[in-house]
Amino acid sequence: KTNPSEPFYHFISGGAGVGKSLLINSIKQVLERFWIHQPNNKPDDIHILPIAPTGTKSKATIAYMLTQAQNLQHKKTQNMQYLLKLCTETKYIVSHNIAVPDGISNGSPCILKKVIYGQLCEKGNREQIPIRAYVQFEKETTGEKTRQKLKNIIQADGIADKTWTPIQRICRSFSLNENTHIQVTRNQLPLLPSNAQTIHCSQSCTYKNILVFITKNLSRKLLYTAFSRVESLQGLHISGIYKKPIRATIENDPSLREMIRMRNEAQLQFSLTFPEELKNDKNIIALFHNVRSLHLNFPNVCSDRTLLACDIIMLAETWSQPTDRYEIDNFTIVYRTDCASTKRKAFRTLIYVKSALLPHINILFQNESISGTNHSTVVALTVCSKTVIMVYKSPKCQWLVLQQQLQQAINTSLQNNVHEIAIMGDFNIKYQVSDPNFKNLNDFMIQNDCFMILDPTKVSTDHNSLIDLCFSTNSQTKSFIFESVRSDHKPIWIELNNP
Repeated sequence: KTNPSEPFYHFISGGAGVGKSLLINSIKQVLERFWIHQPNNKPDDIHILPIAPTGTKSKATIAYMLTQAQNLQHKKTQNMQYLLKLCTETKYIVSHNIAVPDGISNGSPCILKKVIYGQLCEKGNREQIPIRAYVQFEKETTGEKTRQKLKNIIQADGIADKTWTPIQRICRSFSLNENTHIQVTRNQLPLLPSNAQTIHCSQSCTYKNILVFITKNLSRKLLYTAFSRVESLQGLHISGIYKKPIRATIENDPSLREMIRMRNEAQLQFSLTFPEELKNDKNIIALFHNVRSLHLNFPNVCSDRTLLACDIIMLAETWSQPTDRYEIDNFTIVYRTDCASTKRKAFRTLIYVKSALLPHINILFQNESISGTNHSTVVALTVCSKTVIMVYKSPKCQWLVLQQQLQQAINTSLQNNVHEIAIMGDFNIKYQVSDPNFKNLNDFMIQNDCFMILDPTKVSTDHNSLIDLCFSTNSQTKSFIFESVRSDHKPIWIELNNP
């Protein structure tokens, strides 16, 4: 997201059904969700194109797919069928990106459950045609937001099953041919029949029952791909003559040779360090994240193993209200502020501490300054003879306001004879000379014997800026920038030694 010019290469291996395709699709959906929110983006623009996602693709197939990829933008009908045959209880795939964040994207498999007939809003046209299709996706969570958004339509259509998702007709315009400027608009349901598939297209799918049509000269790789689509041997049915393929060896299988070479000679060192990898009984992990609405992201926070591996979790811009419940198992909320009005605003903070660590926690200082859109919060807590100071400053808040709060927090820590101090949070000050407040911030930290412990060449937001910062009186304190799929800010975290 922040280094689009740097290619990312990674090799994913594993047996059938272990989740390779789930992982790839998850990465694809995260990137689609990111791109769809970029300025001037069109929902049907293609930003991510999976090509030959598993090893069974032949060179000819890859070459064909690359050619198709280059010509995708020139498809005359934009994947809109002239004649679409509809049959309930039959498998289809979605042909366009309808609601990518909701999981309804090009290629999403589903089963057609019901067709609603009506009239198009065209003058003089009273023909009854399919205006809406209800489908059931493989996962109940797919289409959840769409069902909520269209609940009045679902109720009017008399649909009782809460897992059926309405698919509306869409319009797409395209040129009649390359030699004319005449535009044709097609109005159609964005679905394609998918009751039978080629072996290549079946990759990533899992079924209870399948029938495999075997033709002559099917390679071992294609047979493996086809047979591994089924959950059990009892669900596998074969039409044709099956011949046991030759066993793969280093000599006759170039894919096997490449897998061995990559494992032995081309190991990739992952760029992120996970808190759960470093966590032990002799350290304390403190994490700060501008979460961009805990109200929206709380279910994801509760299931995030990286966050839950930390001892102290500090969240900013929670958008929380007093009636919201944000309890997490094995954690205690030690500090929380909420929006005073009934309207949620992009402010407020919350701090979780692992319940087992609670006897060692003491909040030394807390101060919140609010004036319109000017907002700054500083909270200092001690843990095992160390002070961790959380900082949040809104973009329009003056540096002098935050400076006074920080100085009071540092002085309070020193008065309590705690000299090892770590300061982390969203300063909304770019850590570069061009920012007018950079020198003020840097001078202040130097005066208080604090060192910048994050790598200044890194970025902490999806906008290629470093505004989430971390300082410490101990220059040896380890600090890291992680990644987030929920916010345009990246989490930052530190490791403190626990004597």
